[in-house]
Amino acid sequence: MKIALIVNGGQEMGMGHIVRGLTLAEELKDKAEMLFVTKSDDVVVKQIKEAGFNVYRLNTDEENLSLLQETKPGVVVIDRLEVAESLAKGLKDSFDTRLVIFDNVSEANKYADIVVNFVMGSDDKNRTYLDKETNTFYFYGLKYEILRREFYQYRKFPNPHHEVERILLIFGGSDPLNLTTASIDELLSMDTDYKIDVVIGVYFKHFKELTKVLRKYPDKNWCVKMHRNVKYIAKLMCLSDLVLASPGLSIFEALRVGVPVIAIHQNEPQRCSFQKFMPTLDKSEIWRLCNIISKGEYADPFGEYIRSLEVGEGKDEVIMAILEGVHH
Repeated sequence: MKIALIVNGGQEMGMGHIVRGLTLAEELKDKAEMLFVTKSDDVVVKQIKEAGFNVYRLNTDEENLSLLQETKPGVVVIDRLEVAESLAKGLKDSFDTRLVIFDNVSEANKYADIVVNFVMGSDDKNRTYLDKETNTFYFYGLKYEILRREFYQYRKFPNPHHEVERILLIFGGSDPLNLTTASIDELLSMDTDYKIDVVIGVYFKHFKELTKVLRKYPDKNWCVKMHRNVKYIAKLMCLSDLVLASPGLSIFEALRVGVPVIAIHQNEPQRCSFQKFMPTLDKSEIWRLCNIISKGEYADPFGEYIRSLEVGEGKDEVIMAILEGVHH
């Protein structure tokens, strides 16, 4: 079987869709020939190639459609927001393929065989159902999030006393608002000497501001450790007592490992998409971190509500559906 993944990411969009695409490809590569189609930049294309997968860089849906009509994969997976109806219809009309769409709520979904939506449209609940009118099978909820295998291998024990000694900061590939520097500034200003691990993304550009903040606290520089090109995020999370991250994949990964989370949004869409199941801070509210940490008012992965989300526990169901379809 040949499986094509249409997925985009980069400095503006973030890397969440790319990471999920690579995770899917790793899960499927022993059972199918994998092919990536992207309009992402050289950094992303290089990352896909280094992971061992073939990748075509195309700029338009018309080019995507033309390539896939030529290669005729048995499964096409599209993981992006706002999938064009014309692309989905064109794929289904052109050749016999199973169309799987992630993270989309446009009219394109009615042409899909399978739709997987983790947050959007899930109403905070895990559920599956068949739309009998379009014959589209839906997986809704965080249970069906696709996480890398490492996040099923590491698991922390509950922290009933809310002791926080080590904090991990991970604000995505580019961190456009420079939440990294603002958070470090606030944490280093506190009386407690937290050990701070900082994951710097591939597009991070705020080194000048970051260096300036570190110089403000010469006696505390030993508290901060920078990490680039991290291979095992799950292990780093497992060593932490608290994760500060922007709404997205990193938060789900942390909750899966069992690490409490404070979410700080980069933009309004992030805030809106997360507000129904987790409050998020604005950059202007980072001054509240001391109070939030001391009171333990962060998302508790072992609390009843977070446990009910079953983050990532339905991954195998989605993988099986992609490979074999849904038998209803």
